[in-house]
Amino acid sequence: MATLEYWIQLENRPWDASPNGRDRMTGQTLEAITGKAPVPVLLTSPGTGVSATRTMHNPLRDSNGDVKDALILRRYKPPAKADGSDAWTVPDDRKVNPWDLNEPDPTDAGTMGTIPGPVIECEVGDTVLVHFRNMDMRSMGQMPLPIEKRVHSLHTHGFAFERAQDGAYPLSPPDPGQAVPPSEASAWAGVPGFSGSLKQGDRVPPGGTFTYRWETFGWPTTAGVWLYHDHSICDMENVELGAIGIVVIHNPADDQHEVDIRLPGDPTSPDPALLPGGSPNGSPVASSCLPLGDLPVLPHHLAGLGAPAAPGRQGNGHEPAPEAEHIERDRGRGPKVERVTRVGGLSLELDEDLRRASGICLPVYQQPPSKALYLQLFHALNGAVGMTVNGRSFLGNTPTMIAGRDTRMRFGVVGMGSDTHTFHIHGHRWTVLGPDGADPGTIQSSPEVAAVSQFEDTRVFGAANSMAFTIDGATGSFMRAGGPGEDQSIGEWHMHCHVLAHMMTGMMGSLLIIRGGELALGLPEGVPCAMDGGHNGGHNGGAQTHEVVMQNAQYVPSSMSIHVGDQVRFVNQDGFEHSVDWDTAGAPPNSPVIVGQGQPGDTYTTPPMASAGTFAFHCRFHGAPGSGMNGSITVA
Repeated sequence: MATLEYWIQLENRPWDASPNGRDRMTGQTLEAITGKAPVPVLLTSPGTGVSATRTMHNPLRDSNGDVKDALILRRYKPPAKADGSDAWTVPDDRKVNPWDLNEPDPTDAGTMGTIPGPVIECEVGDTVLVHFRNMDMRSMGQMPLPIEKRVHSLHTHGFAFERAQDGAYPLSPPDPGQAVPPSEASAWAGVPGFSGSLKQGDRVPPGGTFTYRWETFGWPTTAGVWLYHDHSICDMENVELGAIGIVVIHNPADDQHEVDIRLPGDPTSPDPALLPGGSPNGSPVASSCLPLGDLPVLPHHLAGLGAPAAPGRQGNGHEPAPEAEHIERDRGRGPKVERVTRVGGLSLELDEDLRRASGICLPVYQQPPSKALYLQLFHALNGAVGMTVNGRSFLGNTPTMIAGRDTRMRFGVVGMGSDTHTFHIHGHRWTVLGPDGADPGTIQSSPEVAAVSQFEDTRVFGAANSMAFTIDGATGSFMRAGGPGEDQSIGEWHMHCHVLAHMMTGMMGSLLIIRGGELALGLPEGVPCAMDGGHNGGHNGGAQTHEVVMQNAQYVPSSMSIHVGDQVRFVNQDGFEHSVDWDTAGAPPNSPVIVGQGQPGDTYTTPPMASAGTFAFHCRFHGAPGSGMNGSITVA
């Protein structure tokens, strides 16, 4: 058994919950859904000093509508110097799901980290050390945020640990094995409730560090998919800003269901043979360049030299491509080609002199893996519009997982926040597994491979719940979609939360079954539900009732068009109060206080709208006319 070490740093920077800018369910842009135009945002990596501007379609926003920072847990390489002075300086970014068609580049060239944070992997019997540094440097204007908002911790589920390793404020005692070094003394001195010379893992200050030791002790019952998250002073706010990650504890004894894609002999690295293009940050889409002849190009065509040659991640042709991992001839059988340019939407391969086009490059799906691990966090991000899966909202941004006809698919699903969710995959099914026997001793040593349910295609889970199950993708398996035929599972299948309000406000992904080598030219796209942008709660003909969800201090949708005589039902899915205060003459009376989710009074329905016009409104607690939490309804 091994001791595995992870180096994780908490950083603050903006995050885009809808980086591809569209919702494939409704065919709408995020601007149409949110009422806000895309905005350029500066990202800076504290470890490397790299800064870059990104255009964001659905960034986290504060109550004034201004872009605010997420809290991102980022993985770094171990220090190479003997004194450890180069710790947390070389990022080791990896996608949460390499076979997710939509997951952005997590490196300095992309999002600079992931939500959820780094996946912590080990196996039964291992010890895990997590070296954590807090670099939360958020400020309000020129002043740092109060220190109680910027101390952080890591608390894990699934592992066993001593109290000093719990990371749970204010209960974790000082760790006698971790003294405060002189370089961190001033940082720790400002922590509320801290005194003495020993670090406390439940309140790590900005600039401070702590090492967590988490154990499995060889207990098979630790195996599965779990979560870790901030549990310090402002833990609710911190988790809702992204300070959460996923834990995978493998059980080699479970050869029926286990899927471990790590490299044999190197438990901290994935096996390139099971990754797209051999890279943890590769794209499931590559390019094949087919012979075109020998056609001349004009000099100005070189302006696009080195441009991407694959389609956009959302796969519908609306967005420019991410950087291609590699360019191939004849579906992967030819040599690597670097001389590709984009001309009029086409990707052309040029000769060595860059004067003639010798081939045209088409996007194709790479060969899917024989086995894959698909990890998904169902949650909400404070300040982003829509419910999120892995920090992203709306189909075409949320995960579209790629699998083959015979891929052994291991799903790990985690919930967090103030909501209960369900996990549903169309067509496919699985069984819930449990331990053999009923007495504690048998349970403790059982690999938990006995089926304890009939097959399922939907499973309910709540905050901090997690589950793992395997779907046998082999031809003829009853778990596969479509039927027993070899190709009957091919195509795209919905994968989403089946709580309807969550599903229709962005918690919708998909599972795409392919052979490999097919053209990757686009995926299906819908249209809005008539009249109200996809949230119509009424019926065709006559007066209708439309729905607006109040979530993360936002109205979703923030604007809609309805008819005279229709009503609007406002549903508060936040855990705090909202209202609907009208700003336009001729609107209905202001609403009473709409209380938090799950309590009496958490909905409000307007009277029938009596006159035509556009009527603006805002929340009296979180906005003002024209700013903060506001919206409008156009009545025709």
